[in-house]
Amino acid sequence: MNEITLKNSSDVSQRIEILKLLHRKPEEKVNHSDMFRQRNMNYALVIFAAFITMGIKLDSQLSQVILAFTLFTLMAIFCIWDRRWHLTKHGWEYSSCVFYEKMCHITNDSMQEISYKFYYKEGEQTAEWFSVQPIVFYFLLAASIASFFIFESFKSHA
Repeated sequence: MNEITLKNSSDVSQRIEILKLLHRKPEEKVNHSDMFRQRNMNYALVIFAAFITMGIKLDSQLSQVILAFTLFTLMAIFCIWDRRWHLTKHGWEYSSCVFYEKMCHITNDSMQEISYKFYYKEGEQTAEWFSVQPIVFYFLLAASIASFFIFESFKSHA
């Protein structure tokens, strides 16, 4: 992504105003990412519950295998999607911090030029692999693998 430079010859208040706008924009993006992550989790849980219920009621082993494979595939997609939104969230949080830092620099030394990008991808590296939401998705992945055995055990008890 290209860098944009605010020249030291331009008005300081306008440069600070631009950085304020840039500082506020990531907050919207973080909220947007969190909303999608939560919606993603809700859909994954509902689909997981529906597939487990359906699998328990099926009698055919082939149908159960297909259902378990489909469930695993869907949970993997949800897990990957959540990871993508998690990375995006951290990228925008980092970008917000950079903009705030640049506002401080320009306030302390109004004669310096400020360069920035709209989004700092390096912030994505701070996304955790083992926070609560990813762990729930890992559990759903593992449970979807185990679902075939769960279906079998219910069939043998019936």
